[in-house]
Amino acid sequence: MSRSESVVYGIHAALALAKHRPKAIHRVHFLPENKKVLGPLFKATAAQKRPYRQGEANDLDKISGTVHHEGVVVVADPLPTYPVGPRRTFLNESKRIIALDGVTNPHNVGAIIRSMAWFGCDALLVNNGHPSVNPAAVRISQGGAETVPCIRTPKLMETIGWLREHNFTVLAADQNGKKLTQDLRQIERLCLVLGSETRGLSQAVARACTQRISIPGTGAVESLNVSVAASVLMALSQP
Repeated sequence: MSRSESVVYGIHAALALAKHRPKAIHRVHFLPENKKVLGPLFKATAAQKRPYRQGEANDLDKISGTVHHEGVVVVADPLPTYPVGPRRTFLNESKRIIALDGVTNPHNVGAIIRSMAWFGCDALLVNNGHPSVNPAAVRISQGGAETVPCIRTPKLMETIGWLREHNFTVLAADQNGKKLTQDLRQIERLCLVLGSETRGLSQAVARACTQRISIPGTGAVESLNVSVAASVLMALSQP
């Protein structure tokens, strides 16, 4: 593959690509048992005059770099992330945003994006410089990554400050924060900020937020997985 190519694998991720970014498709590799379910993907691929080929599992393993491809691998344009500057108008029109401070595990990121798509969140903010979404995160998102824009900001603290200036309530999920008691559904414009499981939120980012909150629990374990915590807060914040 060239540097301008990436892989999308997993049935739901591939079908979402066909629906939302058909022009991004370069070629498709699939196992014969998936031929029927992948009909919309083949149709989109043919419409772009791109090839799709039946192959063996080992072939798909090599192309995707994983055995977790679910029998379909699409070589395509990378799914881009967007620099925050040109997207500020979009953010200013949003109601529900999730921000991740140092969360890099693609399985957690993908699970968060999947929940965001389910709950109708508007955008994901990440503080890294990656120009595209990790392929593993795309698969785990089960198609959600094609509908939830991922916006990168090198200075999350400054972006949080900008959101607060534009009437966002910015809540930092912190196990040492105040126990959540307020009704998040009543907040018109909300940004939820979550940190990595190993380091948590950086102090600078936490201080930039409106308030630190924690999800009540038994204390039998130290904390929730970051993707689970994000999903709980998203569910509680549905208008």
